[in-house]
Amino acid sequence: MNEKKEHPVKPEAHHDHKKEEQDLTVIVSREEFEGLKARAAECDASRDKYLRAHAEFENIKKRMEKDKADFARFANERLVFDFLPIVDNLEIAERYIKEAKDFKAVREGVDMIQAQIMTFLKDIGVEKVKTAGEKFDPHFHEALEMVESGDKDDGVILEEVKPGYKLNDRLLRPASVKVAKKKIEEKKE
Repeated sequence: MNEKKEHPVKPEAHHDHKKEEQDLTVIVSREEFEGLKARAAECDASRDKYLRAHAEFENIKKRMEKDKADFARFANERLVFDFLPIVDNLEIAERYIKEAKDFKAVREGVDMIQAQIMTFLKDIGVEKVKTAGEKFDPHFHEALEMVESGDKDDGVILEEVKPGYKLNDRLLRPASVKVAKKKIEEKKE
C-alpha cells in the first residue's frame, strides 16, 4: 500500500536575493521519502570520505615538503664528512708552517694535501677541464686574452690562467685561458 504523506521540501535559495523563498509542499510516498533519506545519507557519507581523503592528502603533501626541505638541508652531509680530513691536514700544515725551518718538507706536505683534494674531487665526479694545447671551446673555456703566436694555430689554448671544472660531465666553471692567434706577417716594401 502506497501511503502518501506530506513532507515539506524547501528549494535552495535563489541567487536573486530580492525574491522571497517560497515553501513548497510535495507529496511523496513513504518509499520515495525513505529512498531520498538513504541517498542523502550516502551523499553525507561520500562527502565525509572526500573530506577525510582531502585532509590526508594535505597531510601527506606537508610531510613530503618537510622531507624535501630536510633532504636539501642535509644533502651535503656525506660530502662535508669526507672533506673534513683534508681540513684537518690543512690545519696541521698551518701549525707546522709557523715553526718550520725545512721548506722542502712544507712543500711536500702542501703537495700531499693538494693530491688529497684532487682525489676527493675525482671520487665525487669532479674533473678539470682540459686546456693547454687543446682547441678553444666556448662551452668549456673563457678566453681572457688572444696572444699572437707564430708557431701555434688559431684557437689553440696557450695557457691556463684559472682551471675549469666539470661535475659528472656538466660544466661547473669554465677554464680561463689565453688563446693563440696567428701572427700577422708585416709586408716589407
